[in-house]
Amino acid sequence: MLGSTQMKRLMICVVVMSLAACNDRRPLPRGDVYTIRNDGGGQLISAETDRAVLKLWGGRVEIEGYCNSACLMFTTLENACLDPDLTLGFHGANVNVGFVGNPQISKYLRNGVKTRFDEEWQFIPFTEIHRISAAEYVALDPETQLCSG
Repeated sequence: MLGSTQMKRLMICVVVMSLAACNDRRPLPRGDVYTIRNDGGGQLISAETDRAVLKLWGGRVEIEGYCNSACLMFTTLENACLDPDLTLGFHGANVNVGFVGNPQISKYLRNGVKTRFDEEWQFIPFTEIHRISAAEYVALDPETQLCSG
């Protein structure tokens, strides 16, 4: 049985290890607009955490340049818009066990984008990428907003 000091040390160790596993977090929002620019994706758990932060924050989120892989989770935020020149990149996750991997991405997609991901794009090897334009994305998911000037 662990004593209270040992339990505290164990809990601190668990927290530190958990935070170390999420080493690609995006900066916290400041100001009225948060810009995601040229985001290659990264760890799914980090993107999910950052998405939750941006959702709670509630300010405008503009996605510019390119948005690949885990970054796609941000496209369906109610407070997000896509730059008309944005390129979006899809592929399957490199880890797929239970709810980890492709299901983590898929649950944040909607409409035709979700259908295409579930039926096609999730099967693209993680070493490759399928790109579409912001206009093609919006055609597949009309709920998505394009940023205006």
